[in-house]
Amino acid sequence: MATGTFHSARLRGVAQVPPAKSEAHRALLLAALGEMPCRLHGFSFPLCDDTQAMVNGVTALGATVTRDGGTLAVSPAPLSKVTAAPVNCEVYACAAALRMLIPAFLLRGQPVRFAMEDALFARPLSAFDPLFVQLGAKLLRVPSSNGQRAAVEVFGSMLAGDYEIDGSLSSQFASGLLIALAHARNANGEPAPAALTVKPPIVSRPYLDMTLAQMKRFGMNFQEHGGGLFTLTPAQAQGPSDADVAPDWSQAAVLLCANALGSGVILHGMRAPKTGELSLQGDSRIVSLLREMGLRVRYLPDGLMLCCPSRAELLPLAVDCSDIPDLAPILSLTLTQAVGVSTLTGVNRLRVKECDRLAATQELLTRLGVRAEISEDDDTLTIWGPSKLKGGFTADARGDHRMVMLLAVAALLCEEPITVNGVDSISKSWPGFLQTYGELGGQIT
Repeated sequence: MATGTFHSARLRGVAQVPPAKSEAHRALLLAALGEMPCRLHGFSFPLCDDTQAMVNGVTALGATVTRDGGTLAVSPAPLSKVTAAPVNCEVYACAAALRMLIPAFLLRGQPVRFAMEDALFARPLSAFDPLFVQLGAKLLRVPSSNGQRAAVEVFGSMLAGDYEIDGSLSSQFASGLLIALAHARNANGEPAPAALTVKPPIVSRPYLDMTLAQMKRFGMNFQEHGGGLFTLTPAQAQGPSDADVAPDWSQAAVLLCANALGSGVILHGMRAPKTGELSLQGDSRIVSLLREMGLRVRYLPDGLMLCCPSRAELLPLAVDCSDIPDLAPILSLTLTQAVGVSTLTGVNRLRVKECDRLAATQELLTRLGVRAEISEDDDTLTIWGPSKLKGGFTADARGDHRMVMLLAVAALLCEEPITVNGVDSISKSWPGFLQTYGELGGQIT
């Protein structure tokens, strides 16, 4: 476990944000299940662990993925590669890859053993229970023991038909099923229509919308009806030969929030969504939230910059984070410098991330000298500001990349440094974060 000490500094310069792993997951899976090769553009290397988990998954399905500069070339997985023996697939700690790959392996009827970190093994897969009962399939959970890693084993197959999934647990379950069922076949092996009911409420709806948008890009036919019903019919056209993966707004948010706290970072090649414009990534909402706090958007020759007007005070916010849970930690840190009381609601789902992210965020803010409280119903985080942030302590990242980023940005305002154990967990989403942080003027020892 690596350790790093972050010191007071101001970040300045131009930063390249890594590709959105949420978009990459969907594009890789759709390309692997397609009919023709597809080149996916916009990647930086090394790949983060989460993106590599999906590359591992589609490779285990039988697809071929090769690197060509900033491009991943995907050749689809032929049905002839299905074997009776389980294939092995390493998914690290990536819940999205695991939850979206399980329906794909059922679609192919390919047994699989997913190896994973204990933190992922502890996260729920119960949303799939009714599906496995309906299919007569098996999902076996094998805890780690005697040096053997935790695993989930899947056996069974899924034909075209009518299915249902609980939408209140995570949109990733529904996303995986929608992508799989868009490629469903009947008992004769012919493409056939299917239907999926996503039982409301649907949490993280922007991520489900991202799935639907990507499906449309890849030529999938679907219709959304009332009550969460989606009908899917076989595609009439081939998918694209080339597709772009955009920069990751959840990672960009870290540097934009650093700007709110006094830094001046330009995001290379990024553009904020225009008013009324839909973005594939719900986390692009960070721009409008920081605008509400008083920041101004500037488009410079090198890219996007958000800056705080001279002598301006940051305004507090009341934000529902149900659809943007990944923004909650860094946004909560930013709100410690707002003048007044801020509330983040819909945060209960942070309990089952890479760590108990709600508890970790509240505890770290408290150690920084902030008054931050979780409500009795466990779904609201209230923050009082402005607060002078205190450093001078050692913290455990708890295996969570979001906690590394929170502490790295917090240290910028602290007179005393913050030492973080487990900074290597940043590889889950942004392997180059520490290098970028240093190149921008961040001080790490």
